[in-house]
Amino acid sequence: MKRLYKYLLILLLIILQSSLFKFIDILGIKPDAVFIFVLSLSLLNGPWEAVYLSLFAGLVQDVIFNNALGVSTFSLLVVSYITGLLSKNVFKESTFVAFVFTFLGTLLYNLIIMFSMVLMKYQFNFLESLLDVGMIQSVYNSLIVAFVYRYIVAFNRYVSENKKLFSRKSWF
Repeated sequence: MKRLYKYLLILLLIILQSSLFKFIDILGIKPDAVFIFVLSLSLLNGPWEAVYLSLFAGLVQDVIFNNALGVSTFSLLVVSYITGLLSKNVFKESTFVAFVFTFLGTLLYNLIIMFSMVLMKYQFNFLESLLDVGMIQSVYNSLIVAFVYRYIVAFNRYVSENKKLFSRKSWF
């Protein structure tokens, strides 16, 4: 039951991202709240939860926003899975660690998306787009994580600690 809250929060973030967050862009770049949330939870909970959350979030985003089904899903899946694997050896609740993972993860996420665009024969300047979009979004997402990560940690702790209270076995 409590795990459902993560999926509902992802849906809420997708709605906010498509409506309100377009008004807080910097140089035409919007924050990616879904990416920040999924990456933060994969840092906290490991690679398998990252797989489930990134598949759900990526597919919903691809269906709603993108023409090419699977591009965001694949990019989010790769980045969150790598983050989940690497999180075994770091202090997970550190905001600085989340800042670094978000910065590097956003760069990798944008690299994968841009490489997919090259494979689909889109015409654009790869290096210029990476520097303009990728770097600005990496800094933007990292700065946002610096402020919201402690709330994500608290949310994750709440869901993890209280899931035993709502399991079916405890009712009988």
